[in-house]
Formats: sequence, structure tokens, C-alpha cells
Amino acid sequence: MPKYLEALQKAQFQYDAAFHLLTVTFPLVKDPKLLIGILSNILTSVENSLDAILSYERQLQLVPHYLDNFQSKFNVFRYKSVKRNKIDPTLIQSIETVQNLLQHHKQSQIEFRKDDRLMICDNDFHIRQVTVLDIRSHLDASKSLLDIAGKIVNRKE
Repeated sequence: MPKYLEALQKAQFQYDAAFHLLTVTFPLVKDPKLLIGILSNILTSVENSLDAILSYERQLQLVPHYLDNFQSKFNVFRYKSVKRNKIDPTLIQSIETVQNLLQHHKQSQIEFRKDDRLMICDNDFHIRQVTVLDIRSHLDASKSLLDIAGKIVNRKE
């Protein structure tokens, strides 16, 4: 099986896990700390979707070699694949937001719950909040990227 099909399957699996956590587990548990786990699954799904697209385009020699890290894949995708495949720029902003939230969470020392939101504080006490509505919009963006990746990979050229 080609690498891009494996990456597409992994992306679908991570998306399904994030969707299940958001729609089934979170309403039962109501613990905002689950939102970080959902964001992590969304980012993994996005990374695998990017990997599927870039592996396929690399096989067709449409993109140059890239490193095997998220930032490298994201930059090659942003500057080479987005225009060619006519991908919505709001999708790129959503991916950046998810990545920034997870980085902010890793670097933060304080986090606390407030109602159904998770508040993340950095060393200077700048607060960023993670809400269910934000997560839902990022999950929708992840699904649209997954659909786009499926169309690109299954394209007959």
C-alpha cells in the first residue's frame, strides 16, 4: 500500500477519535481538560492529511523534498499545494490556530477550568481559552482537509 494511502487512513482514524471524544465522551464527562486531547487528535489528523497530500504530490514530483516534521510539511503545503489545489485560506488559519494552542498549552504552567472552557495561562498571565465551539470549528476544518486529501489522492491523472 502506498505511503499516502496509509497516511490518509491514519488521518481518518484520528479524526474519528476526535469526533467521538467531542460528541460522545465530552458531553458525558464534561471535563474541559478533554479539549486538549481532542485538539491533539485534530492536529495529528491534520498532519497525516498533509502527509498524504504531500506524499502523493512528491510521487508526482510536484513538491520538493521536505523534512519529516510538522512545520516543514505545513510550509511546503502552504506555499506549494494550497494554490494548486485551490484550498480555502481559512483552513490554513485553523491549522495554525490548533498548532499555536497546543504549543501554548505545552509551554504554560497554569491551566484551569471555567464552566465548559479551559483557560491556559502563560508566564505573563496572558490567558487563552479553549471552548467547545472553537474545537467544533477546528474539527470541521480538519474534516474538510481530510475530504480534500481524499479527492487529491484518489484523483486519476
